[in-house]
Amino acid sequence: ATGRVGWSLVALDDAGEVTAIARGVPSPWLGSVLGAESWALLQAALVAAPGVLFRVDCAEVVEAVRKGTQWATGAARPLARVWSRMHAALGDVPPDAVAWMPGHTTPTDVGVAQLGNGDLLTLADYRGNDTADHHAKAAVEEHRIPEELRLVYKRRMDEARQAAIWVGKAIALANVA
Repeated sequence: ATGRVGWSLVALDDAGEVTAIARGVPSPWLGSVLGAESWALLQAALVAAPGVLFRVDCAEVVEAVRKGTQWATGAARPLARVWSRMHAALGDVPPDAVAWMPGHTTPTDVGVAQLGNGDLLTLADYRGNDTADHHAKAAVEEHRIPEELRLVYKRRMDEARQAAIWVGKAIALANVA
């Protein structure tokens, strides 16, 4: 497929100022937004100082943390491979140090929108998430398949689907006689 997703993490100091940014494109086996969000938390956990609080705007990733390693790595979990690494990197970080926060907020949400842990959205939360979103999108653009190739791919897939429909109809008609 031609779709791409990106991830980003932003570290803030106690004053809410950006101290570090990392971004990239996850492995193809993580080719979904949920996979990219999981990869971002894994990367953050690998470099975080002890006592850091994590803000994640993907409820499913926070759920995977809260429900524990056994649940997250069960056979029914498509992202068990990355969630296993994520849990290992988080180590003894308490699950309540990983809080869900609403994504795609605006400055008017500061002090109004509520995080998963009950805290109200701070200006630092807003700025950190907005910066992370910007860098995740920038990571995608650095690795995006050119539009003309995406259009060719889509056209060929449409042609293949139409051919498959034609073959199916032909087989059905041939079996009638």
